[in-house]
Order: sequence, then structure tokens, then C-alpha cells
Amino acid sequence: MKRKELQQEREEWRRERFRRSIIEAAERIIVRKGYQLVTMDDVARGAEISKATLYKYFRSKGDLTVEILAHFFEELDEGVRKIGSLPVSASEKLKKGIRLYLQFNVDKENISRMLIMDRAFFERMRVFMTQGEESASDLDRRFITKMKIKRREILDRVSGFLKEGMASGEFRKIDIPAAVTFLEAVLQGYCHVRYWHDRPYSVREATEVIHSHFLQGINRHKGIAKGASK
Repeated sequence: MKRKELQQEREEWRRERFRRSIIEAAERIIVRKGYQLVTMDDVARGAEISKATLYKYFRSKGDLTVEILAHFFEELDEGVRKIGSLPVSASEKLKKGIRLYLQFNVDKENISRMLIMDRAFFERMRVFMTQGEESASDLDRRFITKMKIKRREILDRVSGFLKEGMASGEFRKIDIPAAVTFLEAVLQGYCHVRYWHDRPYSVREATEVIHSHFLQGINRHKGIAKGASK
């Protein structure tokens, strides 16, 4: 590797490290103060950098908010990618993916709830979710595009688990896009309604239930479904 290329790589690594430290600091402050009350000065102090340095990475609190949400998807995608490289069965990869998603929602619960409950942030989300991309700002359109791309990448990795299982004979032939859509809906739905349970399932318990029902359904089978736990 040429010296110039090595310097560029080191600079990219340094910038990414700074970016992540800023995002993590912003998450902590938002949970403590609420999205609307957080200022860029607060974030700079929390990240232990100057305000001038902060503005080199994020031009506004709106830009920073977009990156916080994008960071959620990046972390989730990284976890699913690692699962895909494990030397385990497709069924086990699917189970690990389900557990990753459920644990991720538990770990990020405070910051997610704070953003959703904040009026300013909720209003911004409502505008472009109900009126479409055409009426959204440039920042919101960039956010929508970035989220769509990252979500698609994650779902494509999950589709890969199902394709792998079909190829190995673990799973029967299925409509993969429909199956992935259903699984995503189940996981998102569960994370929204679990607060209503008198005794919420643990992440391990919820993983077992969702994984089992996704693989086997609720019909009575003469034998054990391929890919199901014995």
C-alpha cells in the first residue's frame, strides 16, 4: 500500500472513530435531557471536543439525529453480517438473527423511546411519513434514502439465511421475500406490544417462540419440520 493511501486510510479510520464517539455522546445526552433541549454545545462537551470540531462532522442537530438513527441500522447490519459468517446451520443463523434484533431493541430502548416521545422529533417523523418524500426537506429525503438502503441490506442478509437453508434441505421451498416481510413484521410487532404483557418474555424466551413458530407454523405435522428444534 502506498504511503498516501495508508495516510488516507488512517484519516478515514480517525474520522469514523470521532463520528461514533459523537453519536454515542449525543445518545447519552438525549436520554438525559430530551431531544428538544439538547444543544450542539451539550454534544460537544459530552464528546469532549470543541464545537468547531463537532461542526466539521455534523452541520446541525438535525444532521446528528439522522446519523443517530442511521447508526442503529449500521450496528444491526454489522451484527447480521457477523452471524452470516458463522459456521452454523441456516436455522441457527436465523435464530441468532432473531435474538440479535430483540436484544438490540432492549439495549436501545431508552434512546428510541426518548426520540419517539419527543414532540419535535415525532412531528418531523410524522410529516415525511404521512406526506411522502416530495414534501420533505432535503435532509429528510437523505434520511429516508439512507434508511431504505440500510434496511434493504439487512433484509438481503436475512434472505441469504433462508436461501442457504433451502439449498441445504433444512427449509422447504418458500417465497423468500414474503417470508422475510412476515418475519420483519413479527419482530417489529412484538417489540411494540411487549410492554403490554403482564410478564414480558425474556429475549431468550421470545427468540425461542418466534423462531419456533416461524419455522413450524401452528399446524400439526406428522414429523418434525426441517430446520426445527428437536
